[in-house]
Amino acid sequence: MSIKLIATSLLLTLASTTALAQQTGILVGRTPGSAAANNGFRVVRVIPPPPTCASAAEVPAAASNAPVLPGLVFSRMELTCLRHSDGRFEELPKIAGGVLSPNGTELAYWNLQTHELHLRSIANSSDTILDSLPDLTPKTMFWSEKGRALVYPVNNANPLRYRVLDLDSGKRSLVERGVTRILGAPDPAHLLAIAANAVERIRVSDGKHEALAIANFPTDAHYSPSGALLGILVPGPGGREPVDDDTPDCAGGNFALIVQKTATKQLLEIPFPEGFDNVLDFSFSPGDDTLAITFGRVGCDYPGDVARVYVVPLSNLVLTPLSPADRLSVQAHWSPDGKTIVYSDYTGSDTPLIAVDLRSGKAARLTNPGQNGPDTFLSWSRP
Repeated sequence: MSIKLIATSLLLTLASTTALAQQTGILVGRTPGSAAANNGFRVVRVIPPPPTCASAAEVPAAASNAPVLPGLVFSRMELTCLRHSDGRFEELPKIAGGVLSPNGTELAYWNLQTHELHLRSIANSSDTILDSLPDLTPKTMFWSEKGRALVYPVNNANPLRYRVLDLDSGKRSLVERGVTRILGAPDPAHLLAIAANAVERIRVSDGKHEALAIANFPTDAHYSPSGALLGILVPGPGGREPVDDDTPDCAGGNFALIVQKTATKQLLEIPFPEGFDNVLDFSFSPGDDTLAITFGRVGCDYPGDVARVYVVPLSNLVLTPLSPADRLSVQAHWSPDGKTIVYSDYTGSDTPLIAVDLRSGKAARLTNPGQNGPDTFLSWSRP
C-alpha cells in the first residue's frame, strides 16, 4: 500500500473511530482511553505544579553575579513574593486587591464582604481596620509617595469624593475630584490629577486646584523623588496614518515624555531613539538627575514588537541603551541607591526580573518564574 493510501486510510479512521495526531502527540478516540488502548500507548495526565515564589533554578545572590539589592517585592500570578537581599525568596500573605506601601512594609486592602479597609503589617502580620464604607468597596486606592496616607473614593456618583487618610496623624479629609482624574498623592497634603489640558495639584486642606503644567491631553504624570521635577506623558508627535474603516486596528496611541522643572516651569522634551515612537514607562533616578525610559514602537498587544530600556541624563539628554536590542524589556525601576536598574524581560514565556549594574553594565537574572510569569516589580522593601 502506498504512503498516500495509508494517509487517506488514517483520515477516514479518524472520522469513524480513533486516530493518532502524530505531530502533537495527542491521541483521539470516542471514549476516554480508547485511543491509547487501540494504539498501545499509556495515557498519563500531567498536572502542572502550583506556582511558588522560588524554584530549583533560582540562584542565591551570593553564588551569582547579581548585585546586592535590598528586599524586592514582586508579583507572580496570584502570588506576592519577597526576594531577600541574600537571594532567598518568601511568599507573602495572599490578599486580593491589596496595595503595598512605597517602602513595601505595609499592605492596605478592602474586605469585599464587610466593605472594611484593613492595614496589614508585612513584618508581623498584624491587621487593623482603618475605615468602613457600608455600600461601597472602592476599586482604586493610592498610597502617598511621602508620608503614610491612603487615598480612595468614598462614593460612586457625582460629585465624586476622595478620602485622604493620614495614618501618622489620624486626620481624615474629603476632596472633590471635579472634572480631573486622580493619579496619586505626592504627600498627605496634596493630590496629583490630570485634566484635559493640564496637570493639577489639589490641596487637601481646602480642595483648591492648582495648574502645575499646561499640556494637551496628558495621560499620566508623577514627580521625581525630591519633587523638583514632574514627568508627564502626552500624545506623541507624528501619529500613524489612519486605517480604513474595514480594517481592524488593534494598536493603541503613541506617547511622548516631557519633564518640567517645578521651580521654573521650564519644559524638557525627551527625544526618541531612532526606530522608536512610543514611551511605555519612565522612572526618575533617586538623585533626580537621570531617567530610565522604556521606548517602544506602536503596535498590537503589550509591549509590542520592540521595547528597550534607555538611560537618559537630564543634563545632556544623551540616550544610552541599557537592555539588549533583541529583547523586549519594560518597566524599569531604580534601586534606592541609584546604582542598579531592575526591569522585566518580556521576550519569552517566563518573563523574569533582570538587574543591571550601572557601573559595570553587567546584567543578572533575579527571578526564574518558568511558565508562571510574568514577574512584575511592586516595590522595594525597606524597614
